[in-house]
Amino acid sequence: MKKIILYGVRHIELRRNIEFFLDDGYEIIGYSDTWYESDVIDGKRFIPPQQLCDESFDYIVPLSFKESVLADMCNALQKNGVPGEKIIKPLMFIHQSAEKMQLDLVKDIDEHYQEEPNLIYGLSYSLRGIHKDALKFPTYDCSWHSLDLYYNFKLFTYMRHQGRLPRQGGRALLVFPYYIFDYDFSRTVYNYKIGTCFSLWRLDDWHHFQQAPDGADYVANYRMFGRKVSEFYHFQRYQHQNGGVYSGENGTAELGKLWFRDHEVTAAENKRLFSQFIRELREEDMMPVLIVPPYYMDGIDAQSRAAVSKKRERFYQIVREASTGGGLTILDYMDIYAHQRMFFTDLTHLNSRGAEAFTEQLNRDIFT
Repeated sequence: MKKIILYGVRHIELRRNIEFFLDDGYEIIGYSDTWYESDVIDGKRFIPPQQLCDESFDYIVPLSFKESVLADMCNALQKNGVPGEKIIKPLMFIHQSAEKMQLDLVKDIDEHYQEEPNLIYGLSYSLRGIHKDALKFPTYDCSWHSLDLYYNFKLFTYMRHQGRLPRQGGRALLVFPYYIFDYDFSRTVYNYKIGTCFSLWRLDDWHHFQQAPDGADYVANYRMFGRKVSEFYHFQRYQHQNGGVYSGENGTAELGKLWFRDHEVTAAENKRLFSQFIRELREEDMMPVLIVPPYYMDGIDAQSRAAVSKKRERFYQIVREASTGGGLTILDYMDIYAHQRMFFTDLTHLNSRGAEAFTEQLNRDIFT
C-alpha cells in the first residue's frame, strides 16, 4: 500500500476528485497546508509543512488548478525538505475532460474484438478517415488519436499474447503518414495534455515518458487514478461524423513542425520496430498493407510541399531497408484527393464525405 499526502486543504474539488478516484493500492495518510494549522474541511490528520520531511510517505500531491500556483507549491515543499521525485501534480484533474474522453484501448480489444480477419493500425487518419463497417470484409479498428508506431506495435503484441489475432490470417492495414518514423508519442507533451496517452493506461508501458516535460507526473497520475477514472467515465468508441469542409486559403497553410524535423534516434528505433512488426505479422499469416493517408495538398504552402517531398524520400528509404524480406504491399494515397477540398475537414483529415470515398477506394484496391 502506497502512502500519499494531500497539500492544500481547501481545494475541495481537487480533494474530492482525488479521494474518490484514488486506486485501492494507495492510502491518504494526511493533509498539509502552509496557510492553515489544521484540516479545516474534514478534520482529518494534519501534518505541518515543517514536519513533512520526518513523515514516511511515497507521494505528496499539491492541490491547485493553476500550473503557476502548483510550481510555487512544489518549490515550497522542496524548501521544507520534500524530495522533488515525491511531489506529484494532479495533472489528470486540471485539463477538464482530457482523460475522461479517451477510449480504453486494451479493454476495447478484450470486449469488442470478434476475431475479424482484418485489422487496422494507425492514428487519427484511419480512425476518422476509414468507415470500417463499410469495408467489404469484417475489420476491427485498433487505431486511435496520435498513436505512434511503438504503441500500434504494442497493441498488436498484446493481441498476439492474448491469442486474439485472426485464426485464418488476414490483412493488417498500417495507416501511417510519411513522418511516422520520426514520431515518438511518448516524448510529446501535447499528447499528455490532451489525454491521448491515457488511452494506453492498462499497458503501463510509457516508453520514453521521462523525456517529456511532466511525463513522470502524468504516469504517476495514471497509476494512482487511471483505473477508477476509466471505469467511471467508460468512454466508448464511435463512428466519427464530420460534415465540415476545410476553409483555409489554398497555398498558405504550413504543416506541423514534425514535417520539418528529422529525429535520428527515434527514426533508428522505429526502423527496427517496423521491421519486427512486419516480420511478426507475417509469422501470424497476416498480410501487411502499408497505407499513406491523403492530405489536402492544395492547401499547403511551398515550404511545406518541399518538406513533404523530403519526408517522402526518407520514408521510402526506411521502408525499403526495414522490409527486406518482401511481402509488404504499399498504397500511397497522399495525393489522391490533393485538389478535392470538399473531402477534408482540415488540412490533414478527411471529413465524413471524404472518409466514405476513401473507404470505397480501399475496397477497390484491397478487398476486390
